[in-house]
Amino acid sequence: MKYWIVSALLVLGGSLQAVSPVTWTQDSEAEFSGGEFKSTVLTSTGQVALSREISILMPSAADLPDISAVATDGKAVFAASAGSGAIYRMASLSDKKGKRWATLSGAIVTAMVWTDKGLLAGSGGQGAGLYAIDPAGKVSTRWSDPNVNYIWSILPGPEGKTYIGTGPEASVYSIDADGNATRLYKDGKLAKNILSLAAGKDGLLYAGTDESGLVIEINTATKASRVVLDAEEKEISSLICDGAGGIFAATSDADKAGGDGEEPAGAAAMIARIRKAAPTSRPASPAPKSPPSEGESEDLADEEATPATHTATSAAAPRAKAPKPTSAAARMRAALAKMRTTTTPPEASDLEGPGNAVYYIRPDGLVRCIFRKPVTILAMMMLDKQLILGTGNSGSVYAVSPDGQEAAQLANTDAKQVTSLTTGPDGSILFGTANKGSLGKLGAGLAKSGTYISKVQDAQQICQWGTAQVRAKAPAGSEVTFATRSGNLAEADDETWSPWSAPMPVSEDFLQVASPNARFLQYRLAFSSTDKAAVPSVGGVEILYQMGNLPPVVSAVTVKPSASGHDGGDSSDAATAPQPFRAVSFTATDVNNDTMVYKIEFRPVGSEQWIEIADKLDATNYSWDTRTVGDGVYELRVTASDSPSNPPASALSASQISAPVVADNTAPVVKLVQAKVDGRNAGITGSAQDASSRLTSIAYALDSQNEWVAVLPDGGICDSSSENFSFQLKDLKAGAHRIAIKVTDLYGNTGYATVSVTAQSATNQPTELAPLEPKATSKPTGR
Repeated sequence: MKYWIVSALLVLGGSLQAVSPVTWTQDSEAEFSGGEFKSTVLTSTGQVALSREISILMPSAADLPDISAVATDGKAVFAASAGSGAIYRMASLSDKKGKRWATLSGAIVTAMVWTDKGLLAGSGGQGAGLYAIDPAGKVSTRWSDPNVNYIWSILPGPEGKTYIGTGPEASVYSIDADGNATRLYKDGKLAKNILSLAAGKDGLLYAGTDESGLVIEINTATKASRVVLDAEEKEISSLICDGAGGIFAATSDADKAGGDGEEPAGAAAMIARIRKAAPTSRPASPAPKSPPSEGESEDLADEEATPATHTATSAAAPRAKAPKPTSAAARMRAALAKMRTTTTPPEASDLEGPGNAVYYIRPDGLVRCIFRKPVTILAMMMLDKQLILGTGNSGSVYAVSPDGQEAAQLANTDAKQVTSLTTGPDGSILFGTANKGSLGKLGAGLAKSGTYISKVQDAQQICQWGTAQVRAKAPAGSEVTFATRSGNLAEADDETWSPWSAPMPVSEDFLQVASPNARFLQYRLAFSSTDKAAVPSVGGVEILYQMGNLPPVVSAVTVKPSASGHDGGDSSDAATAPQPFRAVSFTATDVNNDTMVYKIEFRPVGSEQWIEIADKLDATNYSWDTRTVGDGVYELRVTASDSPSNPPASALSASQISAPVVADNTAPVVKLVQAKVDGRNAGITGSAQDASSRLTSIAYALDSQNEWVAVLPDGGICDSSSENFSFQLKDLKAGAHRIAIKVTDLYGNTGYATVSVTAQSATNQPTELAPLEPKATSKPTGR
């Protein structure tokens, strides 16, 4: 086996080219998942490879737009139409024609299972019921009820009994061979429909609901029931008992699936369509249509069974017993076994978050999630100790080991939903699809060819494409080729984009990417194999491209006062300390991912000249000491340059100007302080003013330097640079007192003034002191 790394030559040129190329890398499941798969699949280890071979046995037709259920009698294959109540029959897998075999009353055939006496089928909508169709195609009503509008699941039971899950009263019935019904369970509160059934040990029955996502255990002898799982998802679409007391439960909550621009799919969507199409009232005894006579059988289009890719929507139909293994079945077992060597256990994070799941309910009641992806799981069956899942809206088929340690995508169809699964007469996997309906067969061998087209890469501007590295495995007898196309519209198409470059075989030679310069790029991997044992795959793609140099972008320049000049942070007493520093921070980005350096300048508001503060900074923050300039209002300009990553002639820069920044390092002035003494009471009035910023607080201290009392200005709020204030001192001790007044501005500068008063005894007359012009002092603001 050869392991190749393919590179494309990069030609540099242009005076405005960036120095460092950009790398687009895809090497994981998440990154590859956005592409388009044709007969290719994506493994959990991030490998793109050829899918299993798909043959379309019964193509879509006007009266078979979607398939809702599939069953087999060990030789013939039956497919039910989702919209007409028709059931088609293929005499064998080699039969290239499907014939209308029977037609049921009801808007849709919801479930089918083959028994030793013929086919049992359930329908929904007007005429809903349980029908028996003998091997000749004759339809008879086994059971119906006016209150039952949907039969979603059918499960053969012991002694000729048949269990059915119904709606809209979320009931489970046991129907005997004579058509007599016994209701074993009814909900009606937490759910409206029983979507799935499975038989456990010792007469236990398990039912999966819609709306609440419950798995209910029902004792068929006593009718006692209990909830064994309350899932996060709304719908339990399929159940399988493992024979040892454990249960696998798959969910199909449309809200949990990944969006693809299509209408959500799932059992709920099907229920909504039926309710819209059919009234809730219905005839008590629906009359099934007779099958067409021998000369009136309706054939589907005679179409070759050719390899293709498909998907589907709806509830999973119960499966017939697997036929005796054949050589084809052995090959399928070998193919599933080979999966174990090509996958790795999922990470715990892969089983969390959005998506639908497969849960395993252990015999002791503990529950573990073993599979989760952003799809709806519409069908599930067990084949050779592997769970096989049919999904929407991806239209994929997955294989999952019962312990959840191994998972692989087996096929990706070109329909939207894989609605049903069963084991074919030769041991192969048969599946029905909707939203391009068809009956398909998943073979044990690989498709002979397939392609993967990547999502569109947006380089943000027109660029020159450079080195492409493809990590490929191509055993003898297989080949991988690589091609690209480019364009300047986000949506890739054949009209506005360049044509695909000639496919280049992956080899040890350097390859030149031929796509023209453009903003957008796609690549295409083509896989082919002439040897069933040769599995070509790709585990990673890297594409380098050279962008024209674009200037940096500077945004969000912020400037905050700070008491500390070390790191721009405020000190612990920042509320009272002077704040001479301005912490400057900004955001700068460069689409070329260039290294940048920064320059900071200032100027007084209204000036034309910028004065440099700092240059060639490599950090996006700076502490500016405003004591180096006079008090006033300034603007700061931050300039980012990509010069470290570009030649001088190609380097570019960009600037951003801050909002006005106030530099204020001068204390407010306290003036016009007057004191009026009335016995042991004193009234103080005065004013304060700051030259550059607003005042934030006024306080006084009586005969103390530590006990300050806050004072509101006369207007009730400190909201300007000039404030008048007044306050009363009562019950002073007789004698002389010193009153200190402190006024602080927005930047922590503090001005002081003092006045002295003498409190008198009660017999003394009020004394009005003359206006005093005390000397204002300031708390030091120097270094």
